[in-house]
Amino acid sequence: MKRIISLLSTLVIFIFACASPAVSTPTVQVESTSTSQPVESTATSASTFTPEPTITPTPVPPSLHWYWGVDSDTLKVIAVNQLGDRKEIGELSQADYLHARATSLDDERALLFLDNDDTLRVYLLTPDGMQKIKLPSEPVYFDTELSQFSRAVVAVHADSAVFTYTTMDSSQSMSMGAVDTGPIFLVDLKSLTAALIDNEVSLDPYDANRTWFRTSQDGRYLRYLNGNADAEKIEIRELDLVTGAARTINTNQGPPTRVHASPEGDLWYPDSANLILDLNGNQMDFADEAQMFTPLKDGKGLVYDWDCVDNCELNVITPFGNDAALTYNLPWTIEGSTSYVNVRQVLPDQSLLFAGMSYSALSNIPAIVETYPEMTQLDIPLFRLTPDGQTRLVGFYIEGDFTSNVSPNGQFILMKPTDKTSFFIYDAVADRPLFDMPINPDLEDPLVTIKFFDNGMLADSSASEPGTKNNVYHNFYYLYDFKTSTALNWEDVNAEINTCPDLLEDGTLVCWFYRTDGDNFDLVRFDPASGTKTTLLENVWLIDSTR
Repeated sequence: MKRIISLLSTLVIFIFACASPAVSTPTVQVESTSTSQPVESTATSASTFTPEPTITPTPVPPSLHWYWGVDSDTLKVIAVNQLGDRKEIGELSQADYLHARATSLDDERALLFLDNDDTLRVYLLTPDGMQKIKLPSEPVYFDTELSQFSRAVVAVHADSAVFTYTTMDSSQSMSMGAVDTGPIFLVDLKSLTAALIDNEVSLDPYDANRTWFRTSQDGRYLRYLNGNADAEKIEIRELDLVTGAARTINTNQGPPTRVHASPEGDLWYPDSANLILDLNGNQMDFADEAQMFTPLKDGKGLVYDWDCVDNCELNVITPFGNDAALTYNLPWTIEGSTSYVNVRQVLPDQSLLFAGMSYSALSNIPAIVETYPEMTQLDIPLFRLTPDGQTRLVGFYIEGDFTSNVSPNGQFILMKPTDKTSFFIYDAVADRPLFDMPINPDLEDPLVTIKFFDNGMLADSSASEPGTKNNVYHNFYYLYDFKTSTALNWEDVNAEINTCPDLLEDGTLVCWFYRTDGDNFDLVRFDPASGTKTTLLENVWLIDSTR
């Protein structure tokens, strides 16, 4: 009897399961890249063949990403990963407060800089410990007031890293075209030692890695300028991060602002020497005082008149190659060879991107301005030019403030459309916008900054309410995932997010959140799709930053 009841129960459960509706799952709209139409299935019966057994792939655990903080009560240095695993790896003194900064080298290592007593100490942070780096001399003098905000890791390759900081800012120099200078140190992450490579390297205190340092495509070589502009001796240098050897490619006169390099530093033009040169010793005379040469990627360079009025002719040449020259027509004015270094590039389809200076800085207003009545004298027009003479205004380029609004590879650019109703991210390779960030007409002074990750990008848009004495701001975020081609947006209603150093493969962010009960921070793993927050660290000093 029990057996019959058991069989009947099983049959009822089976029938109920077949009759129950399937549980629906939320869907996210994705961007389609196919032009074909879906094919409607005409099958009306099940297959009579026995299906092959399927093999469930073994789940691959996510790679661990580690982050760094200091417990405000115990002063313990803490390593934590995105899964919440925590390790105490060291301890700081109370004097290190406000003088500690950890810069990530990769997912598992960081350099910790301490300078509370006007001397520099450097440590390697890993999940297994906090190890001191032996500097060339102990102690190393470090002017905290001058140098702290300029400190940056400018290159990482395998077990080597290069860091720098300002020792002389340009306000201390009377020379024309002077820039900040400082030393560069090569750190061997295995032997825990650092070597001083050069003393007077040109750098920028807020954007050192993008402005003055060029890294080879494989990351092994760092190219830069070294020398004293007042002494009119500037060296083009190359550092091998594997061997530690540094060599001088060229020595010339003139300020560093007159030495121009390609994005990877494989092509150079010191205009005071009237030479174009590469890393292999090839040289070409370029002594036309009426023209300017700007090195580009892939051994190419841009030639154009130093000053031209409307319909400027631009030519792309390959100084040490056999590629045919390309000619473009720019419907704008160039004065003093000025242009924007981050948005002048030849694209795979041979289109040329070029941003003209706003016409408030031009003595001659280009005729094309009349075609765009919504263009103001402060707008920076970005044009897409083709070798057959075609010209198109893509939109208005947004110049970055201490950060770049162009991705490191030049593909993604923060723009405004000509109607100025939004911001958008322009994919220069695909020649299309990725997503829009609408501008709320009820708010004032909209500002957008963008952060680029390997997996996507995060844009932060802020604007203020008009007529408020309390400076009430609204903060909106836009996250774009490269893998799924989806965009998410939300308002940070409580203004909780300070900065987000990481975007994980599953689309979640790791962010530093403000606390309401003090000056310290919480490190949070945040899922913008669901709004879920998982706290990784509570009430810690924010020492973690990305390079």
